[in-house]
Amino acid sequence: MNTKNWKLKDVLLIAICAVLFGVVYLGCTYVGGILYGVLTPMGMASLGYEPFYGIYFMAGAFGIYVMRKPGTGLIAELLAAVLECLYGNYFGPIIILSGLVQGLGFELIIALKRYKKFDRMTMMQGAIICSVLTMGYNLIISGYSKIALPVLALMLVVRIISAVIFDGIITPLLADGLVKAGVLKGYAVAQNQTADLED
Repeated sequence: MNTKNWKLKDVLLIAICAVLFGVVYLGCTYVGGILYGVLTPMGMASLGYEPFYGIYFMAGAFGIYVMRKPGTGLIAELLAAVLECLYGNYFGPIIILSGLVQGLGFELIIALKRYKKFDRMTMMQGAIICSVLTMGYNLIISGYSKIALPVLALMLVVRIISAVIFDGIITPLLADGLVKAGVLKGYAVAQNQTADLED
């Protein structure tokens, strides 16, 4: 399998992925904002966005799981963040930097495995790495360092659970389902689906 050469179909898939997930991300931001408001009187406002964090990683997870080429997870996530910003995300352009950090998680773990292993365990590991990386980013950029340690720990736990569910389980199931439906015929995920099943 050639993991380096990009084709027109790869560019189109990344673009479609970014457009669709950009819309999903925007929706999650507004729903998270509502939950943020609901939790504010209880002093737990910081947890408002955490259940959705796994969804924010899905463009990168889907892109790299389907295409299995270096950079696909990072590019898909970054483009989705750009489009989310253009759609009207109220956090503004800073989310583009967030998209860059989010895309790194899956790229790192799969690069370590030389873009040869894409089983559920690898995707779950990527989800956990994404969660930790983004939490570190939030500590520096978003002022999370001012949050009480017990609340911060709870936020990280919720973020990891969300990421494992949405990126380690749902994203591969979604992609494999699209393979069976013939939608992803010709992509690496279809060519290697059997090899990636759990032992």
